Amino acid sequence: MIIKSLKLNNIRSYLDAEINFPNGSTLLAGDIGSGKSTILLAIEFALFGAKGKDLPASSLLRHGKKSGSVEMKFGLDGKEIIIKRVLKRGKDSISQEAGYTIIGGAKKEGTAVELKTDI
Repeated sequence: MIIKSLKLNNIRSYLDAEINFPNGSTLLAGDIGSGKSTILLAIEFALFGAKGKDLPASSLLRHGKKSGSVEMKFGLDGKEIIIKRVLKRGKDSISQEAGYTIIGGAKKEGTAVELKTDI
């Protein structure tokens, strides 16, 4: 798998950001609190979704925001794959909403469980 880009909207310290990864290896470097761990958590969230105690949705959505999303583009076995996952703040909790995958140009919307199955 080769990660090509990551779009973050209201995810922890990122309001609205797009990170394009160059070909080859990438080193994330920066001061404490600069967002390195958030990038890694966003990749994990894009692939696997929120996971209870291990990666709770509440740890990802930016404080005070009603919704947020992660969209990741990557290449695998010669195909370009895009996955988008969405978080939404409710009255008492933060939940995953429907998102989508685009695999080989075909867009398929799905629930968090369906996205995990597709990936």
